[in-house]
Amino acid sequence: MKRLLSCLPILFLALIANATGQEGDVIFIDGARWELLGNPCGADSVLYHDLEAVLPKNRAIVTSNWDGFTAYWSIQQDLLCLDSIRYENYDPKLKSKRIPSDTMLRVFSKYVEGNRILANWLSGEVRVATGKMLYYEHAAFNRNYEEEMILSIEKGKVTARKEYHNYVVKGFSFDEVNPQNRNELRKMFPLHVERYPELAGKKRIIFSIKHARVDAQGNLVECEVKARPDIPQLAEEMAEALKAYHPWRVMFINGEFRAYGISGYGVPYLLDE
Repeated sequence: MKRLLSCLPILFLALIANATGQEGDVIFIDGARWELLGNPCGADSVLYHDLEAVLPKNRAIVTSNWDGFTAYWSIQQDLLCLDSIRYENYDPKLKSKRIPSDTMLRVFSKYVEGNRILANWLSGEVRVATGKMLYYEHAAFNRNYEEEMILSIEKGKVTARKEYHNYVVKGFSFDEVNPQNRNELRKMFPLHVERYPELAGKKRIIFSIKHARVDAQGNLVECEVKARPDIPQLAEEMAEALKAYHPWRVMFINGEFRAYGISGYGVPYLLDE
């Protein structure tokens, strides 16, 4: 199965190390501007090395753009074309600059056809997006927008397009809980804590929630829960309480319903003093 460019190790080795949200490239599709959530120039390490050699060493490199440049792309006759590359200067008085055309043609000489640079080095899937951001993680390109498109690329040729309209169904999620109001969780998810003598003297339970799956109506269909202190029966009771609650926040992202804001959270459940 082809993987998204954002998953390719060679592309985002630096991003994994720095673990911060990254600015995307720019791509024009049928005259419309989209954000390309990836870095196709980094898919070929030799090519990327040659590109870095012609970029100024003193260009602005920030945590949201570790490469220090933005590539501009377009799709022409189902071919992915690299149109230009721009970089910023540290001096705010200076405008962004573009790598000269003759330099671009020299660096990408293996991929020049006519007066175009074709991304023949690239095969895989490219995710592009536009519209309102619906979900964000502070790492690489882990975010989603209202409108997204998955482009299947085979040696620079666009072989397929899948378009998605993403949306959010409002409901409860742990990432929106005010830390000062977490005692309210005990009211939302009532448990029979008196059944567990192991909790004597404890002030809180920490529940870890994984593998949550939701449906279109905001029902929590399944999840895996572990408790600290480790009481399996208590964890099972919490799982049932979570499933009984409705509605949960649901995100429809690229053809599937996702339970963002539920899985991966350590939930403090306060007990009566």
